[in-house]
Formats: sequence, C-alpha cells, structure tokens
Amino acid sequence: GILGLGGVGHMGVKVAKAMGHHVTVISSSDKKREEAMEHLGADEYLVSSDVESMQKAADQLDYIIDTVPVVHPLEPYLSLLKLDGKLILMGVINTPLQFVSPMVMLGRKSITGSFIGSMKETEEMLEFCKEKGLASM
Repeated sequence: GILGLGGVGHMGVKVAKAMGHHVTVISSSDKKREEAMEHLGADEYLVSSDVESMQKAADQLDYIIDTVPVVHPLEPYLSLLKLDGKLILMGVINTPLQFVSPMVMLGRKSITGSFIGSMKETEEMLEFCKEKGLASM
C-alpha cells in the first residue's frame, strides 16, 4: 500500500509496480483515483474516509508506505495490514504520533521509518530506475 499520492507517493507506486508488486493507493478522497490507476498503474485505490471499503480491505496488505507529512491517525491504516505487516513512515512529521498498542500487538505489526538509504543503496535505486525507465512527474 502507498498512503498519500504526492511526490514520494508517485515514485512509491512506480517503483513498487516495477518490482512486480500489487499496489493499493490509499488516499483521503477520490480526487486522485484516475491519476493513481491510469497514469501510475496502481492495481487498487482505497478511500480512507469510506468506512465500508476500509473494513473490506482489513488484513490485506503486507506493507504500507506512509508518505503523509502531517499528523494523522495510524489505526485506520494499521487495520489494513496482515499479520506481521509493516507500516513504514516516510513523511516527516515534527509532532508525536499516537496509536493504541493492541492494534500493533494483536497482529504482530511493526511501525518503522526510513529517511534515505546509504550511498550504495541510493546508487542501486538510481540504477534500477534507469533500467526500468522510471522518473518523477
């Protein structure tokens, strides 16, 4: 899953698809559905404010790359993760985030983060993007 469809989210969808993953874009409204599905090649689009759709999608994602750079609740997205799923924070937020611990504990879920890789990882990623013809929009 890719949460947030800004610059980092765009590249997240492109890279994940190039790696052969099934990609679900998660957004707060339906405004970016066409962009996600038709321009970026996402497989599914989930509106986080649609309670029924969120409930149907529960326990279905292995990972969620969270690119949202503002405070937001984590529980709705933690509920989408499978057993041992990971929520990877990539949006820089300078205020504390909160969540209820059973959401993590009961599903053996992890919340982790990533800012930038090592020089070697960056070089590998740039080479991968070159090979696959991936570029930012």
